[in-house]
Formats: sequence, C-alpha cells, structure tokens
Amino acid sequence: MPDVNLFENAKQFAAFIGVTPSHFQSGTSVNGKSHISRLGSAKIRKTLHMSAMVVKNHNLHFADFVKKLEARGKCAKVIIVAIMRKLMHIFFGILKNNSPFDKKLAFGA
Repeated sequence: MPDVNLFENAKQFAAFIGVTPSHFQSGTSVNGKSHISRLGSAKIRKTLHMSAMVVKNHNLHFADFVKKLEARGKCAKVIIVAIMRKLMHIFFGILKNNSPFDKKLAFGA
C-alpha cells in the first residue's frame, strides 16, 4: 500500500489503487459501459476483490450500503467494485487521521 500522506484526499488514493470508474464516451452520441480504471497495483485490487466479497456477504456495517445498491438495480460485480472503492476511502480515513473505524463517518448518520 502506498503512504496515505502522499495523497490529499481519498479520491486520489482510490484512483491510484485503480478502483475508480472509467467512463467510455465518444462525442455526444456514443456512451459505452463504464468499468474500473485498473491503473494501480493488480495485487492490491486482487486482495481488495476477495475482501469485498467477504464484506458483501458477511459484514453488517455494509448491509445497508449493499441493499441500497441492489435496490438501484446494480449487478453483483458493480457492487463488489463499489465496496472496494468504499474500503479504500475508509482505509484512507483511518490511516490519515490515525483513528479507529467509525460507522457514522464511513456511512453517514
């Protein structure tokens, strides 16, 4: 994992890892499917993917987040990538602020 002090915010950290969405668009008429950017370390993404699958199926903190995405019609792979990105944001906050996990900060009130 890179040092979090090298990044100003969690979005930059997630982009460096390669779990941010990349949109395909050509002009105004061609809009393709979005996919993850895959710019960062494949080893970190592989570890995150397995972690996200476990979180999706077993972590109670993420249950509402997963239900919200399912209600919006997102498929399982998109939900996994969203969890991967959310985990990176949470890791960034924990490491940057040197504080324990707080569900209210991670998911709102």
